[in-house]
Amino acid sequence: MAREPNITQDQVSRAAENIRDAGGRPTARAIRERLGTGSMATVLKFFQAWQDAQVRPAEAPVVLPQALQRGLLDFVAAEVDRSRAELHAELDIANQANADLIVESERQSLIVENLTASLEAAHAEKAELAGRLGQVEAERDAAREEAAAERAAAESARTDLAKALLRLEAMPRLEKDLDEVRHELEAERAARVSAEQSAAVASAKLEASLDARQAVERSLDESKRYAQDKDAELTSVRTELREAHTAADTLRAELLAAVRPKTRRALPVTQTRKKP
Repeated sequence: MAREPNITQDQVSRAAENIRDAGGRPTARAIRERLGTGSMATVLKFFQAWQDAQVRPAEAPVVLPQALQRGLLDFVAAEVDRSRAELHAELDIANQANADLIVESERQSLIVENLTASLEAAHAEKAELAGRLGQVEAERDAAREEAAAERAAAESARTDLAKALLRLEAMPRLEKDLDEVRHELEAERAARVSAEQSAAVASAKLEASLDARQAVERSLDESKRYAQDKDAELTSVRTELREAHTAADTLRAELLAAVRPKTRRALPVTQTRKKP
């Protein structure tokens, strides 16, 4: 609510004199209505100051004849009665001004109470907003920490997945080596069959060439030992290959179980390579 503009003593004094010169009775209400601004308390204060300034100093006593004194006494009594009536009227006006002041004071008190309630509500709302802001900041910090942890977990999962992919990529090379070993074993078997056939032929021709037979037998024994070594090596390679497949399957299952919950939104879907 906007405050009323201030007024001065000079404005109140001129307004009271204008009302008096116009033949009216200056009152606080009439002055305020004439000015059109200012509070009743301010107008009343300046009006009382103006009234106090209107009191004239008493003149020196004058000795008058008895008849004149009696007439004057009667006149004074009449004037006293008239003044008493005027004073009663002014007292009524002052009482009315006081009532107006009381009403205005109550109105101002109500305004102050409303403003105080509004201020307290504003303070409460400010405290509530501060609490909400603190909670939002705490949730923001927690979300940042959670996001950082998820990023670290995703990075670790990517590293593990890359290692697993490298191991899976090495599987074809191992299978190729196994195929080569198989081919070598087949070749050795074929050589052993050929050696056995040669040994049979050499046995038939034993009488013709003992030295040739011994050479064939030695070659056959060496071929058998070589074949046995190759069989043992093939068996070892097969065992290692089966263990490698088992380890790869276990690692693939563990990686998929670890990566899927953490990287459902962060990592792209990776298709699992099928076994050859």
